[in-house]
Amino acid sequence: MTVLSTFLSAALLAASPSLAAYTLKREYSGSNFTNGFDFKTAANFPGSGDPTNGFVNYVSKTTATNNGLSKVVNGQVYLGADSTKTIATSAQGRDSIRLESKESFTLGLLIADIAHMPGNACGIWPAFWTFNFAEDPYGEIDIIEGISNQANNDVSLHTCGSCQFDFSKSSGTEPRNDCDLGGGSQGCSDEFVTNPSGCGNTGPSGSYANKFNAAGGGVYATEVTASSLKIWYFAKTAIPADITSGKPNPAGWPAPFLNAQQSQKGCNVGSYFKKQSIIINIDFCGSNIDQATWNGDSSCKSKASTCEGFVAANPTAFKEAYWLFNSIKLYQQ
Repeated sequence: MTVLSTFLSAALLAASPSLAAYTLKREYSGSNFTNGFDFKTAANFPGSGDPTNGFVNYVSKTTATNNGLSKVVNGQVYLGADSTKTIATSAQGRDSIRLESKESFTLGLLIADIAHMPGNACGIWPAFWTFNFAEDPYGEIDIIEGISNQANNDVSLHTCGSCQFDFSKSSGTEPRNDCDLGGGSQGCSDEFVTNPSGCGNTGPSGSYANKFNAAGGGVYATEVTASSLKIWYFAKTAIPADITSGKPNPAGWPAPFLNAQQSQKGCNVGSYFKKQSIIINIDFCGSNIDQATWNGDSSCKSKASTCEGFVAANPTAFKEAYWLFNSIKLYQQ
């Protein structure tokens, strides 16, 4: 190859949008972390006070701050649920937090450096996720989600309409390809949904709850491009140096455990997963832990006849029900 052709090839690679460097566009950290979010309360939601029918009482920023559910500890942001009060099963639910970012993003690399996530406990349902509230179209990315004593993180993507991905390049253990909620022409409201689990994959050992916390936390990175959606989990001891230095380059990382490549099944990644707002919450019971699910979990069922009954009567079970963020950073090209 001549010197000129070598130069031209290098210039073309540098100009390629897919290989362009990522630049920090937004950072949530320290005392400024919660300024970028709205604390959603029961008053913001119709019906039970929770879109997913949880036994939870989401509190305001003022209440969360006054009650120690939102605070900054040595530069880290603590966001938790109440673990001190016994409540009645007729109550709205256990006090907790639900934050929704004031700004959304379309395409980019979202990196969450997390020191602690809610630990395992019967009835708990925490999540770190993004969602297009405009629903034009419906697009949801559940980056971290689990219930009760689940071992590993369960990542899910949700769309409304025919949508499947090619997951063949994923390193996760349980790929699910069908992202369509299943509402079809009837729509994707809860009453019509026939595929609530969506598509996704299961993360590696250590990616969730108690094991994640025991290892000192780690990093979740989510990359959304026009043609693919990828999610990585890095244990604290394996965080790439380019993330630590603030110059992330996914091209040099190991294979993501979720790698959703555009397929010919009517799913355009860039079109479905746009205008994504960041959501952080800790729920209890609700749609993902209905009575049938509770009855099927012998370790929890032995403690109480219902999920609500256990959550109401056992506040100390939720001492580990908190997030501790070092930062959340959004990079874009």
